[in-house]
Amino acid sequence: MKRQALSIKAESAPDLRKQLAAHDITVPHITEGRTAQHRETYTVARFLASFAEDPLLRYPIRVEHRDKPDFVVTLADRRVGIECVEAVPEEWYEISAIRERHFPEALVFGQIFHPGQKRFSKEEKWAIASGERKGPPWAGDMAERSWAEAMEYFVKQKTAKLRAGNYREFQDVWLLVQDEWRAPVYHSDELTLAVSLAAARIAPLLVAPSYSRVIVCRNSTIVTFTEAGTALTPVVDLWR
Repeated sequence: MKRQALSIKAESAPDLRKQLAAHDITVPHITEGRTAQHRETYTVARFLASFAEDPLLRYPIRVEHRDKPDFVVTLADRRVGIECVEAVPEEWYEISAIRERHFPEALVFGQIFHPGQKRFSKEEKWAIASGERKGPPWAGDMAERSWAEAMEYFVKQKTAKLRAGNYREFQDVWLLVQDEWRAPVYHSDELTLAVSLAAARIAPLLVAPSYSRVIVCRNSTIVTFTEAGTALTPVVDLWR
């Protein structure tokens, strides 16, 4: 599915949101041609819509979709690079593709994944995709710890590249994480605990040279990590 790259020039928050709302940010199924550009556009568009009225964005604003970093955002007072990453279990896409092709009605239950690890055989992946293989129960704070561990893993991978000299042309670079981690962190108290655990893990990665902001985009909440602390922002969904 070929789509025009996200490119916006906006004079105000209403102008930005109007242009974003007119842009197709649908992400196709894995088996229907999903690309990195689809995922990056979806993530940055929802972030910009949610922060359109925040003092973080000073107008006029220009957004360009490119590579290394994935976006350049030119604000009234500075130029910011935005790098995107998807926090997703390594084997999840393969399991999802099997499900989409062969078991589209199946319910996939509660597998426990670990970042950077491959745990399942080919037969096990098919059993998971079909809904036959159920995952073990999540006990205590297992889900929150799993989420925090995953966020640290993906931020660490990207921070290593930044500290190796990527994005030298920018004084300010943000990391935008699309949260697709498979851990049942749904309620506000669960998210509060998960964020506090993640903040402790991510803290060393926010010491310069580093991303000045790590922004985790979830279904209904955006979590921002900085050296100064954490913040939660409701997602503004212009495309619902």
